Parts: sequence; structure tokens; C-alpha cells
Amino acid sequence: MKLAALQPGYFPWLGFFDQIYHADLFIIYDDLQYTRKDWRNRNRIKTSHGPMWLTVPVVSKGAHRKRICDIAIAPDRRWAARHWQALKTNYAKAPFLSQHAYFLKDLYGRPWRYLSRLNREIIDYCLDRLSIRTEVLYASDHCLEQDYLRQCEGKTDATQRIVFLCNRFGAKSFLEGASGKKYIKERVLKDAGIDFQYHDYPHPRYRQRFGPFIPYLSIVDLMFNHGDESLNILTHGAAGKRE
Repeated sequence: MKLAALQPGYFPWLGFFDQIYHADLFIIYDDLQYTRKDWRNRNRIKTSHGPMWLTVPVVSKGAHRKRICDIAIAPDRRWAARHWQALKTNYAKAPFLSQHAYFLKDLYGRPWRYLSRLNREIIDYCLDRLSIRTEVLYASDHCLEQDYLRQCEGKTDATQRIVFLCNRFGAKSFLEGASGKKYIKERVLKDAGIDFQYHDYPHPRYRQRFGPFIPYLSIVDLMFNHGDESLNILTHGAAGKRE
């Protein structure tokens, strides 16, 4: 079994979903420490003036000491109306926006308290619409980080965390993001009998609106422009070969 894990994000980019697609079991690690100015609460869409950030404001006091799943959204709800308006305005002529309008209207009309619950709703929806059938677990539901911290006695190490997860779920293979090349101790994984691969994701080009192609945007840019073709595009044809 191939295992992979990533922290959640707000309307994540294509590579996030491709990594899920290529795993047998995927853990959304939402009980790690929250990091500011990261992808947990923001992403980009394309406009006629270039990329535009959509950022969910969070309660900043003490955020750097909290887990992702404990981060509260700021009480001022004007951000939701702004995000929904930005999507409607900039993708008004995208051929598949209408397929997602009901979900988005409902999403932005709900009184979200925690960022992790908002992100979970978004990620689960996107996985369903993309027809990605990988089993997905949320770490906070299974107290994974708490169990790991007890095992390591508070001395955390990214490589040992991977060993812990693979042992926990009986996985013999782990798919790590490309950034892991900077800190993963490959020899430790090899000694633990874990086959290790990096997810080096070549970003596909696809039809966009508003001029030259811009990569590394939110998944909605692809979904709004390509509908049911989105999974095959983001997996570079791998999804089509499975059919």
C-alpha cells in the first residue's frame, strides 16, 4: 500500500489532488502546528489583471501555537461575500462555473467557525467532483499526531513521523512532496523497509481565460474551465488510462 500525507489548504492547487490520486491511502494532516502566510487559509485565482489572492482571515492571536484544526476564522464574515463575488466575476464566462455554483453559494453562506472545517468541506467536494476515489483520512479524527508525540516523547522528526504513519497503517511505500528532499533522511526509511518516492509534479498547461497561461493556481481554475476533463488533465492522462 502506498501512503501519502499533506496539510490541508484552502481550495488547494492541482498537485495536491494529483498526490492524493496516486496514493492508496491519503492522510490530511490537520493536527500539525499552524503556519502563518502559508496555504492553509489562502490560494490564488486568475483574473484579467493576473493572479488574485483569496484569503480567509483567521484569529491571529496565539495562532502560531495552535494546531491547524484549532484555528478559528475571524468573526467578520465579509471575506465570504468577497470570495464568492470574485469567483462569480472572474469565471462568469468559464464553461463549467455553473456546475459548482450551488455548492459555492451554500459554502459561502454558512457561518464557518473553524478553518479546518471549511477546508474539509472544500477538499471533500473537490475529490468527489474530480472522481478521486483514494481513501482519505483526517489526522485529527484519529489523534495521529498525539499518538506520534507520545511515541517520540516530544522529540519530533519528519522522517520518524513517516515511519510511524507507515507502521500505523501497514504501508510499505510513502509518496512525499518534492519539498521533502530538503529534510527527509532516506536512509532511515530504507532501514525501516519503506519504499520512498518523491512527488515531483510537472504542472500541466490547459485552457484558461485572460491571456497567457498562469500555473500554480487553485484547483477551481481547472475545474471551472474544463469540467469532467479536469482529472485527466491534472494527472497527465493517468486517469484516462485507468478507465
